[in-house]
Amino acid sequence: MPENIKNGRASFRRWRGVILVLCAITSLLPQIFRAYLLDVFSGFPGRIGVGIRYILIRTLVKTCGENVYIARWCVFKNPQNLSLGSNISFHERAYVDAAGNISVGSDVSFAHSVSIISFEHRYELYGQPFKYQSLDLRNVCIASNVWVGCGVRILAGSVIDSDVVVAANSVTKKHLTAGVYAGSPAMKVKELP
Repeated sequence: MPENIKNGRASFRRWRGVILVLCAITSLLPQIFRAYLLDVFSGFPGRIGVGIRYILIRTLVKTCGENVYIARWCVFKNPQNLSLGSNISFHERAYVDAAGNISVGSDVSFAHSVSIISFEHRYELYGQPFKYQSLDLRNVCIASNVWVGCGVRILAGSVIDSDVVVAANSVTKKHLTAGVYAGSPAMKVKELP
């Protein structure tokens, strides 16, 4: 295991009690204020920024495991519909909109500039601007042991099983079983051993 991951997990274990107390205190604040604070601290640098973002996201989501790393400038919309396992990393500029529910297992890494969107815009009503038409909300399920490369777009209705790698700049809205996927739409390019 790389040294930075060992150090991050060791730091979380060392400070776990303090973090959980701060989560309990922070959860007393109104939800809208906690969401505002998450936006305010989205660019705060260093370990303190990572800790603040973890405390805030843990109090905003449906469920949240331990050791969830949220890098700078990540955006989380509708976090009340987001379920997170443990040992997850969201790298810089990840965009997550859980309007239609998103669940993420454990040991998942999202590289920078990943988007996860759980809704689709409708566009069948003639004469009404597309942006004012209703949304189709659809679940997104991402299992454990998944690596999502930079710039990947995970669209509404996607199901990603365990032991999946999604290569950079891929787009998916279907069911991905174990293996390596690349392209737009993402296609299996390799089986994993």
